[in-house]
Amino acid sequence: MTRYDLAVVGAGPGGLAAALTAADGGLLVALIDGAPEAGGQFYRQTARRLRARRPERLHHAWSTWTSLRDRLADHRSAGRITFLTERHVWSVEPGDGAEAAEPGGFRIHALVGPEQTTSETVAASGLVLATGGYERVLPFPGWTLPGVLTAGGAQAMLKAGLALPGRRVVVAGSGPLLLPVASGLAAAGADVAGLYDSSDPRAFARHAAALVRNGEKLIEGAGYAARLTRHGVRIRFRHSITAAHGEDRVEAVTLAGPDGRERRIACDALAVSHGMLPHTEIAQTLGARLAADGSVAVDTEQRTGVENLWAAGETTGIGGASLSQAEGEIAGRSAAARLRDRAPAGLAAKQTRRRRLTAFAEVIQTTYTDPADWERRVTDETVLCRCEEVTAASVRESVSDLGATDLRTVKLLTRAGMGWCQGRICSPGVAGEQMRPWHQPMP
Repeated sequence: MTRYDLAVVGAGPGGLAAALTAADGGLLVALIDGAPEAGGQFYRQTARRLRARRPERLHHAWSTWTSLRDRLADHRSAGRITFLTERHVWSVEPGDGAEAAEPGGFRIHALVGPEQTTSETVAASGLVLATGGYERVLPFPGWTLPGVLTAGGAQAMLKAGLALPGRRVVVAGSGPLLLPVASGLAAAGADVAGLYDSSDPRAFARHAAALVRNGEKLIEGAGYAARLTRHGVRIRFRHSITAAHGEDRVEAVTLAGPDGRERRIACDALAVSHGMLPHTEIAQTLGARLAADGSVAVDTEQRTGVENLWAAGETTGIGGASLSQAEGEIAGRSAAARLRDRAPAGLAAKQTRRRRLTAFAEVIQTTYTDPADWERRVTDETVLCRCEEVTAASVRESVSDLGATDLRTVKLLTRAGMGWCQGRICSPGVAGEQMRPWHQPMP
């Protein structure tokens, strides 16, 4: 079993930055990711067999990606980074398997390859978790129809497979992800029937100072909006999806406007998202504390409070690729010093950038809002837990008739959250039935 100074789980912007910075500092690094290529969701690469001629057209900040990619290639050639692709981490244990004279460290267990029939263990003195986030989708009647997918799923289809989810696509929900997804689909030739966001744009005016300090983010958003305008796609705020309709697949969606009036739009695909949630499972099993918003709590060096365990990127709070990269650089520099019993130097500028980007991320989280009274639009027949086929009626009965007062009890009474995804998809909907915080994980 090869031992490394540092293992980094996740090869998105945060994980890449952490691995590269740590290798710059002289550490021997193992970079572990489930995908066949580095980049994560933000820089998801097109399958090589498709031979994309202009992949940069599918990405924002392509020059940043090429810099990261080239640095990774240099470190791999020099033997400073071992990049373990298609490794699906299923468990991390404290202890690197060394003799008692060398206590500490971690053992990372991963299933190998697409088939996941064999396992591999990596040992390291330190660990950076850059496991990213996943999409949050609030339930509505028809959300389980074929053709209804997450906005990130539609983006992944386009980036990785050069495929469109449908010919006529509605993009709906809330959050900043909707803009690049709608823009990318329109540029790739889809007929985007509209972008419908439940948020009120007037809320941004209350945070003008934080927005002005992040001018590059405003320019980025304006660029997406301009591209949508060129393709004739209208952006409508204060509109929320109430239902998807169809037999074998989605054929139309119904959306409600600020005046309560509903409109029905024909489509063969719906890309929907209501924000993001951080992946925290590995950090929690290692004893890391969670912050009030459900993300992994870290200090100014991205340390979790568990010895030699750092976290960076969306797992410490949803904030986008730029913030993830800044956090990864801080974690990598801290690890390179702390694993050698030294105090890190040169962090001030990166921490200032992180604070500025974090302030912007907090604005985004507070201004993009859920549809009002979305729970009341969920019919009894609506499936909340797809894995176990638990309906809203079953969850409501567990609360009103059987006395369930928490998610664990609802889970035991209905099996909601017991399936393959372990509540990642259904927990917002189930929690909404109890008026509990949506970020609370299923027990």
